Amino acid sequence: MHANMKHFLVGFAFTSGLGQAYATPLLVNLPTANVDIVASGFGGTLLDSATTLISNASYNGTARAAVYSTATGLDFYYQFTNNASSQNGINRMTAFDFSSLGNGVVNVYQTATGFDMFSNGTENSQYADRTMAGVIGFNFSPVSIADIPPGTTSFIQIIRTSATNYQPGNFGILDGIGSNAAGFSPTTTVPEASTYGMMLLGLGLLGLISGKRMKD
Repeated sequence: MHANMKHFLVGFAFTSGLGQAYATPLLVNLPTANVDIVASGFGGTLLDSATTLISNASYNGTARAAVYSTATGLDFYYQFTNNASSQNGINRMTAFDFSSLGNGVVNVYQTATGFDMFSNGTENSQYADRTMAGVIGFNFSPVSIADIPPGTTSFIQIIRTSATNYQPGNFGILDGIGSNAAGFSPTTTVPEASTYGMMLLGLGLLGLISGKRMKD
């Protein structure tokens, strides 16, 4: 009965998402009421991707992560396939480290439609949360209704940011036992050595000009 109700709700939400792809703003320390479902990913240029095989006493499967560049910034994508041989389902996925964004705008979405390295998903997340420490979580609980059971794949979870640079990050999969997979995270721009050199040269020239004016 729980499964039938869940499929009905997923179908309803997915149909609604096709017509109106509203953002789900994700604020620090304020969990969302849901994660909006959209018809597909947002496209853009694939910058990097990673696939990690996970295996422990509780579950085993494949974690997928990618980062895309779009007209509005960087989008970070996460998905987990829980193999049929797993003992348990998955109730939470996390992305780290998004602390460089501070209180900056972050929107979250999810889609069941596979593309590129991602597979079609069957299990949608119920809500998302974000901490000041830079952890963004997608929750597939309560477990009895909305986890990622053995033999299923999560919807693709999408984090939209205004970031323009990224670095290696961490993709966490949790259900009693936690596992870490390769992921990506935004980072602030750090000037290269040559840029620092130009800055120092510019400051030096300004100093010379100021000194000359004082003598005149």
